[in-house]
Amino acid sequence: MKTYTLKTDGTLKRYDYLWRMTPDRWAWEYLRRNEDFLEDANAFDRSQISERTVCHGIRILKSRIPQTAAERWGLILMPDPEQNGIDADVVWNKTAFPDQVELNVIPRGENEACEIYDTSVALARISHFTDSVGREFLLTRGNGCVFQTRCHGISLLGIEQVRMKLQISDFESYDRKVKAQQEGMRVFGNDPEAETPKWTKRTHMLRDGLIVLDSLKLGMTRREIATVLYGKSKVEAEWQSGHMKGAVRYLVHKAEALRDGGYLVELLGGHVGPERVAA
Repeated sequence: MKTYTLKTDGTLKRYDYLWRMTPDRWAWEYLRRNEDFLEDANAFDRSQISERTVCHGIRILKSRIPQTAAERWGLILMPDPEQNGIDADVVWNKTAFPDQVELNVIPRGENEACEIYDTSVALARISHFTDSVGREFLLTRGNGCVFQTRCHGISLLGIEQVRMKLQISDFESYDRKVKAQQEGMRVFGNDPEAETPKWTKRTHMLRDGLIVLDSLKLGMTRREIATVLYGKSKVEAEWQSGHMKGAVRYLVHKAEALRDGGYLVELLGGHVGPERVAA
């Protein structure tokens, strides 16, 4: 996939952190700009979530009660909307994010190692989540990336030593799940160019969509938004031609659609069927 750098200074530089995010993290960035979601999130009582830290700095978070408000948006717990896609504890449920990576958790034999666990605790930061009905999930953070996995089998929190194995449970979503696994493996990378944002055509568009939403919230006109995105001299030269107006109009429409529910299909792959495919 072709990647390229973008000139980012001033306002645009604040968005550089986005470039390494997986689609489910992009989904959060759009959702946390939804006013209806913010109303639910700001009313949420965070004492409903218990948290403790165990060996290797692993965080253990568990819901004390059913999370009805969070589930309305496809989440198992209500994250803090002030936190970005890297820092927020965003865990999507299976319905909203059907292609999330899955781990099969089995008993570990005597003197048997678990490569996934050993590598993760050595190279990344791990958070373990349990939803209101006991399903377990992991967020693994590292190398500027976040990787969500859903666990099956025996509990990771039991007294029994366990081993984790990546699994793909169906043929229909095989290609998408392989891609999700490959993207997730970036948390263990050692990329010497990790500080230099590299964009694809799609992530460039997604970044610009977030800039559009933030600019609209500040009351900016479409021409002012174009100036932020393309620079004053370029806007002065091209705005009246109509092409740039159309590009900004498209970005506004696309960004608002993603924010207002489109993230479920376009970014998370929810409700994917024979006639409706995730982008």
